[in-house]
Amino acid sequence: MPSPEEYRILVSAGTDYDPATHVPMRVNSATPLHLQGPGGDVWLNVRVKNYRGPERHPEVGEVPDPATSPYFEKEPHKTNDDTYGIGVWFVPRAPAGKDGEDGEDGEDGEDSGDSSVAGISGTDLQWGNDFDEPLRDRLPPGFGAALRIVKWWIDPGLEGDPYADKPYLYGPALSSFNQVYAALGDVPFDEDDADERSEEVEDDGEEEKKSTHSGENKSERSEDKNKSERSEDKNKSERRVDQKENGRSKDTKDHTQPPVDADCGLWFGEGGDAGGRAWRASIGAPGDDTGDGKARMKWALGADAKAQWTWQYGQGYGLDFYNGYLDFADLTLRLPGFHLPLLRYYASDKAEKTCLRYVLRHRGTGQVYLVVVFRLVRSTNKDGSEDGEETDTGDVEEEPVDVDEDKIIDEARRKLSAQDISADDVD
Repeated sequence: MPSPEEYRILVSAGTDYDPATHVPMRVNSATPLHLQGPGGDVWLNVRVKNYRGPERHPEVGEVPDPATSPYFEKEPHKTNDDTYGIGVWFVPRAPAGKDGEDGEDGEDGEDSGDSSVAGISGTDLQWGNDFDEPLRDRLPPGFGAALRIVKWWIDPGLEGDPYADKPYLYGPALSSFNQVYAALGDVPFDEDDADERSEEVEDDGEEEKKSTHSGENKSERSEDKNKSERSEDKNKSERRVDQKENGRSKDTKDHTQPPVDADCGLWFGEGGDAGGRAWRASIGAPGDDTGDGKARMKWALGADAKAQWTWQYGQGYGLDFYNGYLDFADLTLRLPGFHLPLLRYYASDKAEKTCLRYVLRHRGTGQVYLVVVFRLVRSTNKDGSEDGEETDTGDVEEEPVDVDEDKIIDEARRKLSAQDISADDVD
């Protein structure tokens, strides 16, 4: 079996599956990659601990990517001992209607979990892995047990078919991402509140007329104050109406820009800005800048919860996915009770055969918003390209291995006994 040091990991990203459109990623960079696609705007940071990438980056020359990121020294990543993370800032865009205008074809009503706002429902936005070629003949012994551990401990919302001609495992983004931040602006739209404000303005006008007709005299200061208050109420009402028509308030137009930390790039916690927190509270979604998304992840496993959530068009969302199960130093998958040396089963001179692809997509329409590809390449070339001549990868015909999957599961249960998730939590 070849040594992990003989391989480099190349990371690229795009807004569709076509590799020709993908952009090479600067791994562990503090500058997010900005991608624009038909489904929206995406900013992306990829962080890998013990990263071994190309020594000469295609875009910047003889400047290798850092081996790690300050991201891993921040909480909760330091305590978790996370080994990689995919940070996303997503501003979804409404689909073009029949007449070429956003949302004119009635898709908004079908997509939206909350009928008062247009967007992608919590059920439909998915995050996961898929592949173009079958994996069934390359799945290692114990894979069934490993998949059960993943669905029990890491992401109970995962669904898919790893034995299909085009294998896939997707879960709702709402329960799959470790951190979710909603940026809806400082003043969330509330239709009922807007109606109340409008009624208050009308009532104020009637009161003024009555007072005038009854002969009551008011000081100039009092009149100015009342006019100012009425004007403020009217402006708020108009602003809410504008917000309803255009998706967000004019005076919070910058809230969709990604929050960027100077050291590690995209950085946000669980929760949201004032508008995002208020909206989350209104639908019962846990999380208010606590730094821990576990409560929301568990809540989102319920069908009713996903139906309440809408990824609103034109708003900003921070999505952070991370864990410590992939060790990029020795190229090993490490799950509780299960270790898999990746090179034993997936080493190849054909780079396209050894890639891991993460996808953010729409469950119903198949619309792709983001594709991130980790490609394992055996190479001595500084830019990570493959050697021109065929080399022996060290692939060995493995002897049949007897694996006791029940024993693996029992060991995993002992290690993970504190986890408060069961099959009953998943709808």
